[in-house]
Amino acid sequence: MVELRHIRYFLAIAESRGFTRAAARLRVTQPTLSHQIKQLEREVGAPLFDRAGNTVRLTEQGKVFKDYAEQALKELDSGLTAVAEMEGQMHGRLTIGVFASFSGSLLPAILAEFSEHNRKVHVEVRQLAHSEMERQLLSGDLHLAVGYAPATTGRIVAENLLTEPLVLIVGRLHPFFNRRRIRLRELHDQPLALLSRGSPSRELIDRCLESNGVVPRVMLEMNSNEGVLATVRASALATLRVESVLRGAPDLRAVRIAGPMLERTTAIFWNRGYRSAAARAVADLIKQAYAAHAGRRSRGKPRQRGQERP
Repeated sequence: MVELRHIRYFLAIAESRGFTRAAARLRVTQPTLSHQIKQLEREVGAPLFDRAGNTVRLTEQGKVFKDYAEQALKELDSGLTAVAEMEGQMHGRLTIGVFASFSGSLLPAILAEFSEHNRKVHVEVRQLAHSEMERQLLSGDLHLAVGYAPATTGRIVAENLLTEPLVLIVGRLHPFFNRRRIRLRELHDQPLALLSRGSPSRELIDRCLESNGVVPRVMLEMNSNEGVLATVRASALATLRVESVLRGAPDLRAVRIAGPMLERTTAIFWNRGYRSAAARAVADLIKQAYAAHAGRRSRGKPRQRGQERP
């Protein structure tokens, strides 16, 4: 009979790509792990791992079995979570997708607070591109995600948190440095430094510009927010960001864009299916924190020292 431990051991080896690493992760001896996998392979009736040399790979049968094992474990975890919720407890695993600039957002403090008060919930945070967020939400690999609206499919629900205008960020060498505002059409053929394609921010900028018929001249692409700003600071290139990135950067300036609004909306994304109590609870904390942040912005109060930006 295939038992739960067999499935957990099998998936740990598949993820770790080795018996030694999986045994250390599971806190069992390697001989014990090998014995359990042999039991599982006898039950399945086929070899699941190719143990040739120093590497461990899934066989073709193992690849097929892995898909079903992952789904079975996911369903079991959902069942345990549902029962715990009936008993008034939050329990189990909570996976959250976030944008690349997660570390400079409100989210780390929110998730730390949630974990402190919900010790029985294991939280996993994944930094993902927008398309991968949606794919993992639809597959059930994520419980919720925080990214930039809109969703690209009707099967994903978006709850908007905060909308901010995009501005042109320039350095002292840029001809627009002393201007406070430009017209949208002046972005056409404007030399820019942007984040690499595939990042959530870049996807957002491309959608905004394309929807307004603007074709900039992208001269340089990087996968680092800090690298883009450093390049703008040292050159006549510009970039498009929200104005909050300028705090503490006097040698950069935000030039506002008149005309059709280019904006970034941060949102919580959900699969239309079941939402666990832990997912709902952390979403409530996120919504409260962003609402408070938006309230401070609208009142024009300065941020307290050390406060994170969205």
